[in-house]
Amino acid sequence: MGKWKSAAPVMALVVALALFLAACGGKNDAAGGSSASSAESASASGAASPSASAKKATLNLFLNRSESVDALNKLKQIYEAANPNITLNIEVTQGSDFGTALKAKFAAGAGPDIFTNAGFTDLDIWADHLEDLSGAPWQGDVLDHSLDGITKDGKVYGYPLSMEGYGFMYNKDYFAKAGIAKVPTTFSELKDAVAKLEAAGIKAFVPDYSNFYVPGVFETNNAVAKHPDPDKFLADLKSGAAKLTDDPLFSDMLDLFQLQYEHASKNPLSIDYTGMITDFAAGAGAITLGCSCSQPLLDQAQPNFEVGVFGTPLNDDAALNDKVFVQVSSYLVVNKDSKVKPEAEQFINWLESSQEARDWYVKDFRYLPVLKGLETDDASLGSIGAGIKDYLDEGKYLSYQYPKYPEGLTTEWGNTMIKMLAGKLDKQGTLQEMQADWDKLNK
Repeated sequence: MGKWKSAAPVMALVVALALFLAACGGKNDAAGGSSASSAESASASGAASPSASAKKATLNLFLNRSESVDALNKLKQIYEAANPNITLNIEVTQGSDFGTALKAKFAAGAGPDIFTNAGFTDLDIWADHLEDLSGAPWQGDVLDHSLDGITKDGKVYGYPLSMEGYGFMYNKDYFAKAGIAKVPTTFSELKDAVAKLEAAGIKAFVPDYSNFYVPGVFETNNAVAKHPDPDKFLADLKSGAAKLTDDPLFSDMLDLFQLQYEHASKNPLSIDYTGMITDFAAGAGAITLGCSCSQPLLDQAQPNFEVGVFGTPLNDDAALNDKVFVQVSSYLVVNKDSKVKPEAEQFINWLESSQEARDWYVKDFRYLPVLKGLETDDASLGSIGAGIKDYLDEGKYLSYQYPKYPEGLTTEWGNTMIKMLAGKLDKQGTLQEMQADWDKLNK
């Protein structure tokens, strides 16, 4: 599939997106976050550029990119070698409690100098703490509309660090063994594929439902994003003109959710994000949620594991469901009260302007490129990213809508959906409770 230049296909993508991660990787509740028990730390050092101030300074970063610890350590080596006067301490967390942990840091007077923000609702929550980065030299070099999610009242507050995509990823060997020649594009086709896999002695799914994150973020996004006008649907929910109890796509989404649970390799309520990827890589099941951000974990668990990607069909509308989801997933923002703001801003400028940083982004960080003209290839993206890219090339993508949810809704919705799996709610009761969750948090 060769080289991919982040120009026409992705620019068309971003125009359509009205953009927003972390985990999938680090992913405030509206944007996702990470549990404290699974927090990981990495320390990286660096400086803005060889021409930066000679004074010694330490930058503290708090990021929701737990799947990229190795890449961040590589960034440390590159950055520190070029800029020995600046130490960059990076703390990285996984998934569900990032927002809670970030609030705790600020409450303790230990707000980081740079941290990740998901944009949209997350920007509204943190705007009072953020430095205005309008006019930064990199703003003309990022993809059109990639700053929409981090722009408020005409001011730009963040640098687009990562763009990622997700859908189902599947074990190509298992599909071949089961005689599945075409990836499912409808819910009926997906059920047929499940039957063929199980007839061949292969477990169908490896889902992660141990906490709210995957159901509350990715499963619900599948329903919201497939509305003809997702922004109108969310506005109608806000005004009361729409109700989840009357929404066919949310009902369909719960059917897909239940299907994955009933045909899982083991109890999904016991599998976390890392376990989902490692179990899938070990051959525990044929299908799991595939995020391009998961490529480093997949490579660690099973190097050179070639997987395919397909959409997440929740009904029998093939045109609607033969699509993946792509969006800017995290922005780097600067704490306006940081004592090292010039160094923080210069570090962000370096990420865009330095050839070393650009090479690191492609070869080590391995997210879909956000910078205009930044070339990558399938080997650098990995099989998940390359599969997502194929959908982009064909114009078959939808955007992330969950960053626009009210704060805390992903947690409430995810936990309510887990109650359904645990047998505490039936489908209609789940929809009723999800509507109550919305009503409680809608402001």
